[in-house]
Amino acid sequence: MTRTSFGFVAGLLAALSGCGRAQPTSTADDRIPEEALRPITGGETRYLAFQIFEGGPDPAIPFDRPPLVYTPAVKVAAMARDIVATIGTTGSQRAMLAVILGPISFDHTDAEARQIIDDGFAIARAENIAVGFHIDDSMFWSKRTDLMGDPANVEWTDFAGTRASGLKLDWAHPPARMCFNAPSIRSEVTRRARDVIGARIRSHVATLQTEGKESLFGGVIAGWETHMGHDVSTDSPVGFHALANRGFGPGNPPADVGAEIASIVAEFVDLWTTGLTQGGINPARIYTHVSFLTRTKYAEFVATGTVPASMTYETLVNRLPSSQHPSVAFAASARPGFSTYPTAGLFEQIAEERLLHGNPAWASSEGTNLLPPGPAGNSNMSMETYLARSFNHGATLVTVYSWGIGGASLRHTNPFRIVTEGPEALAAYRRFLTQ
Repeated sequence: MTRTSFGFVAGLLAALSGCGRAQPTSTADDRIPEEALRPITGGETRYLAFQIFEGGPDPAIPFDRPPLVYTPAVKVAAMARDIVATIGTTGSQRAMLAVILGPISFDHTDAEARQIIDDGFAIARAENIAVGFHIDDSMFWSKRTDLMGDPANVEWTDFAGTRASGLKLDWAHPPARMCFNAPSIRSEVTRRARDVIGARIRSHVATLQTEGKESLFGGVIAGWETHMGHDVSTDSPVGFHALANRGFGPGNPPADVGAEIASIVAEFVDLWTTGLTQGGINPARIYTHVSFLTRTKYAEFVATGTVPASMTYETLVNRLPSSQHPSVAFAASARPGFSTYPTAGLFEQIAEERLLHGNPAWASSEGTNLLPPGPAGNSNMSMETYLARSFNHGATLVTVYSWGIGGASLRHTNPFRIVTEGPEALAAYRRFLTQ
């Protein structure tokens, strides 16, 4: 099997949820019609959550290079307190303010993972807000020399067994991609999900249940834009080791490489969510996290000649460095979750995918009202409309990114901070939480 050149995809990163190129600011003519937040129906609590980053010495300064470390609880609690004080309300049983702590990664020891969970529930009690957790399922594992030192656990860039050097991301520098279906990796994923993360969360939730405060647990997100990805050194797609473990090789390639890779990733997502369920977490409180190129953006690329018309959407969505087909987000033991930076066609395609899978409740696992990297206002919608496009359409958890990033000096200059912490956004949060 010959490897196709993937160099042309670099210019397409603007379509992905975690990255992008500058977009024009909005005008009166291209503003997206406003959508007001509707009153919540049904008995289930909806969570407006804000991500607080673990992994570095200060949650205001996101980690860049591994290994990830335990973030002091006092600093995490201070950021949570700032969120509560700035918004000014914590909501109610219908609509509740929450913080999401993470990533909990393989770089964190079992003891550190448990401590992060303990810290989170302590913050929830102290501030009367909900807490959830975000798991890095595979990216940051350089401290696990017991796993990384075994070649069976590391991905390849070809069927010749060329070892991957590092995972290509535009926001950090993780080590080589782990092989998702290696026996040792599968065993450790199940152990961590079931016996460490799942069991620790279950113990806290059990205590909350006896106190009538179960709603203070907002959920756990299993994965951080789970995908197979590209190697950082060569920009070559990885996943050949996992394909070889399925019996494929240079003389026996899959009929559809992208679909086979997506199947491997979906299997890995299911492994994590099943383990968390086995650990005692209600599947209705487990969410996945996938980023994907939308069909609308794909059509734009074809129309402009950025990609050839002969390349199908299904091929491209699984080929881009941080993208995976949205169907991968649907697991038997979890609700689907997606990155929701509001690129063209995103919310519409999420609705379509949900209909294909029984219309489950879902999560915005990552996002804010911005097309990265900005400028502020380039989404052409208000924060209330951004939230409404999730909460009005079946979302039970919306996780907003970038609060506090860079510290006080960036609050009024960073485009992510402007859209997340600006007056219009704060007013939208209060409208939602005072239902």
